[in-house]
Amino acid sequence: MKNDETQLIEFFQEHLVLTIEDLKNFFHTFSRMTIFRKLKPLSYKTSYSHCGRYYTLDTIARYNRHGIWGYNQIYFSKYGSLKNTTLHHINQSPDGFTSHELFVLLKVPVENTVLGLWKDGLILREQLQHRYVYFSIDGKEKQLHSRKQEIIKTCTPVIMSGVDDHFMFFMSLLNEKQRRLFAGYESLRLGHGGDKIIAGETGLNVKTVSRGRVELLNKNIDMDRIRKAGAGRPSLKKTKKF
Repeated sequence: MKNDETQLIEFFQEHLVLTIEDLKNFFHTFSRMTIFRKLKPLSYKTSYSHCGRYYTLDTIARYNRHGIWGYNQIYFSKYGSLKNTTLHHINQSPDGFTSHELFVLLKVPVENTVLGLWKDGLILREQLQHRYVYFSIDGKEKQLHSRKQEIIKTCTPVIMSGVDDHFMFFMSLLNEKQRRLFAGYESLRLGHGGDKIIAGETGLNVKTVSRGRVELLNKNIDMDRIRKAGAGRPSLKKTKKF
């Protein structure tokens, strides 16, 4: 005669995912404590989606390379709860995560989860490109540097060609103020630390980049006087032919 543990394993293997109500019906009990006592000898997981309503066994779950298994839009993680799973991925990420990126990965909203982790001091965050990026406590500096480099590659391809002839020609077409505003705009797109990065890529003084960024933020730009008096190339004057 099969014992309860063997019967329970076979029941899971038949259905893959079960609720507490399913398990109560299987054991003919109304007690949650009885169910958890039956589950205790097994390596089981609670879904991190659907408020932890569903259960499965580790031997059944087919985790992907991120440690996630989905079944009929019910999601389980080898790392346990949504909080633990989110924390694990932020800690292991090479360049941190935004809440949207975590949503794409985990298939469930995580805004409240990352906010709670941040308030509890378990992760750090930095605002880049008008959105928060979440980083690990120990690896933030390395992750932040990697994130900024990735932003430069994907969002500011012109800046990446700082030593390219085409880029240098483009910059030569701009006057002082236009170059300053262009650099300030790119710094704004990068967020914190952008002045230094853009200065390094363009060859402009970091104070010039900062000034352009502040001018854009304040929207205090005189379009009629695009450069100060006396700046730029001298005007060409017609000369009298002899």
